[in-house]
Amino acid sequence: IAAFSESADEVGGDYYDTLRINEDLVSIIIADVSGKGTTAAFHMSQMKGIFHSLGQRDIEPDCFMAQANQALVYCLERGSFISATYFIINTRTKKVRYARAGHCPVLYYYDENKTLEYFKDRGVALGMVRNKSYANFIKSYEFEYKPGDLMVLYTDGITEAKDKKGEEFGYDRLLTTVKEVSSLTAKQVQDHLISKLYEFTGTDNIDDDYTTMIVKFS
Repeated sequence: IAAFSESADEVGGDYYDTLRINEDLVSIIIADVSGKGTTAAFHMSQMKGIFHSLGQRDIEPDCFMAQANQALVYCLERGSFISATYFIINTRTKKVRYARAGHCPVLYYYDENKTLEYFKDRGVALGMVRNKSYANFIKSYEFEYKPGDLMVLYTDGITEAKDKKGEEFGYDRLLTTVKEVSSLTAKQVQDHLISKLYEFTGTDNIDDDYTTMIVKFS
């Protein structure tokens, strides 16, 4: 796993983390709070507490999201929300369970046939539905990974980064950039992506937080 995060302000609202549940299971999260600055950072610290509390238990990802949403209902002010994707990786069965709550779609590279795709799953961001019916808007998914596969996680600051003409980096450019180095290590993929991103924008001054998390399966 390799990760990168750069805040637009002194503090930001992006969050990524990992937690070992037991010998076989590892939980991973990437999240993004609406807004920027101190308020976003405060809400993200609440998300961190929730992750470290619930992430220690081997519960289904959709249950994790439902319980996280219920906890955040009492913390987030109206109009604020958190997009997130939560994963449980089982290194014994080589399977990954996950749920996506309104976050950017996972970009996945299949080493066996050298192809990339965005996962087309659905889910509502945390805080958007402020009652227990939220469980109806979230779902767990599962896939099996193979050696050499690559999972690219990121926040919308990456895809929405603009060049001097106002054009966004976008999903197509993200896929093309990752494809150029998909066979390399997680750190090398990350370095290439961030280099291409800054080259595209032409500036170190960013309008939104940049966060990526690259997972290479062995």
